[in-house]
Amino acid sequence: MDKDIVVTDEIKCICCESIIKGKPWITVSFKEDDYTVHACRYLCAKDLRYKVGPEYWKNVVNKEDFDHIRPVLNYRTKKDITTNFGIDELRDEIKREEIRVSLFESEYNYDSNTSEEDD
Repeated sequence: MDKDIVVTDEIKCICCESIIKGKPWITVSFKEDDYTVHACRYLCAKDLRYKVGPEYWKNVVNKEDFDHIRPVLNYRTKKDITTNFGIDELRDEIKREEIRVSLFESEYNYDSNTSEEDD
């Protein structure tokens, strides 16, 4: 034998290239190309489609690890910020402001109409 072939059992993550100790988070094996890739955690595996192609799920070896996978939903109910203040006071202030603006507009229109008549 001319050369000694050294075989290691080290498994590297395809994304971050760290050495995976124990079971990989996901293993994808492409039998037709004799090519296997591993990802060490979710953060590395979530972009796996950019490394090996979009339809890699059919080649996942450890599908049983993903039987109960669900998306994380962060639904938060929006609270009415007016409850921190007095809603009645806010409504009264809005009505007063609308009346003030209305009076201002009508006074402006009256002034502009009288100035045109004076000409």
